Amino acid sequence: KMVKYLVDLVTRLLKLKSGIEKNPTTWANQTVAPDKILTIVDGLNAVGKEADDLHAALSAKLAEARRLQAEGEKEADSIESLAIGLEKGSPEKLIEYGISVKKSPSKKTNPTTVLHPSLKDDTDGEGFIVTTTYDSAADMYEWEKGTGADASKTDVVPEMRFFKATKKTSFVDDDVVKGVRYFYRVRATNTAGAGPWSEAVSRVQ
Repeated sequence: KMVKYLVDLVTRLLKLKSGIEKNPTTWANQTVAPDKILTIVDGLNAVGKEADDLHAALSAKLAEARRLQAEGEKEADSIESLAIGLEKGSPEKLIEYGISVKKSPSKKTNPTTVLHPSLKDDTDGEGFIVTTTYDSAADMYEWEKGTGADASKTDVVPEMRFFKATKKTSFVDDDVVKGVRYFYRVRATNTAGAGPWSEAVSRVQ
């Protein structure tokens, strides 16, 4: 769907064109003609379609990136766990793998804190700044995302799917379509397991 500001401009120009065509005598000696307006509209429609195609391609590529990230994170977690097991006799060697060990892995417990996520529009008006409260027991923060069927409803939580895992408590999600309500929830995870899911929060841009 073409971005709203282009749709609004095309609608405005077509209304002006219609007015000119209904009053040919008034506009007989003017340099503005319906054909000129139509040329502008055609250009706007063309660039709007190109932008839509690029957005669709970007969304597909972002989805692929998220899938590869999830697979890569899983593989990295597996390798880290194996390294910890192999080097259990010399835990100081884990630093050679880029693994920082604050305490014995056997004593680590999964997070128990319920996190509190929040959403706000990005500074450029495109996408959301997604944030969660900090959990000292977390190695990673795992996010799920869902799309609401009705943008006006905040109490009906849709099916939530894995979105991303990150060590950061805040990130920007640019994969957002205006007028659609998006839901997010988060939980803390570490090598011992995962904490409870937060309540889902939602926002419409």
